[in-house]
Amino acid sequence: MGEVIDIGKWRRGRLEVAAQAESAVARARVPGAAVPEARVRSEAESDPDERELAVLERAVQRLHPLVSEHVGRGRRLGPSVETELLAIMGELTVGLVRQAAQRADRLAERLAAGGDGLRQ
Repeated sequence: MGEVIDIGKWRRGRLEVAAQAESAVARARVPGAAVPEARVRSEAESDPDERELAVLERAVQRLHPLVSEHVGRGRRLGPSVETELLAIMGELTVGLVRQAAQRADRLAERLAAGGDGLRQ
């Protein structure tokens, strides 16, 4: 079975690595060169709150059995489901936890209601 990942811990680790990289770049600058202003983190880049993580966790817990059971029977996912799952992974990769949680929740609702996307 796959490894369970604490999304909050993963996100904090990514922010630490980014801060270290920015620090290394600043130290390597040529003396006298202009140092750009510190970048202000947007809402999309801010740490996800517990509610967002809970929504994401619930949606993933609902999606996993729906998708696993379907794929486990040798069936294919429809293109719309594959697209949504890839979009969720992409949003998580760039730190858009709120958007990923909302998308995963909508997909879980659609599939649980017998919506399209799970092919025979």
